[in-house]
Amino acid sequence: MDKIITVDQLATTDLGSINEIWLGGTHTQLCLWRGEQVFTHEMLSEGTHDQNMRRLCLQLVDPDDHAAVASVELIVRQRLEKMGKKGEFYPAQEADTYQ
Repeated sequence: MDKIITVDQLATTDLGSINEIWLGGTHTQLCLWRGEQVFTHEMLSEGTHDQNMRRLCLQLVDPDDHAAVASVELIVRQRLEKMGKKGEFYPAQEADTYQ
């Protein structure tokens, strides 16, 4: 199930059950973070491994604005680190930063 919020709601949104964080605008979407997932044998054999995927989409006016993305990235990194959540930033890109 996907959840859509604005950046100002990020500080108070529960990230505990989130598996992916996306930045979205009117034309562009960028996967900011993807959490590590542990799949059981039953989930894989039954084909249910993606049914519990929880995505959070942060609505930005312009996801191509590098300063805005860097600001959001810093907030997300700090929140996830405090929670002890493991994952990968920009999993579809080679670099680990959008700047």
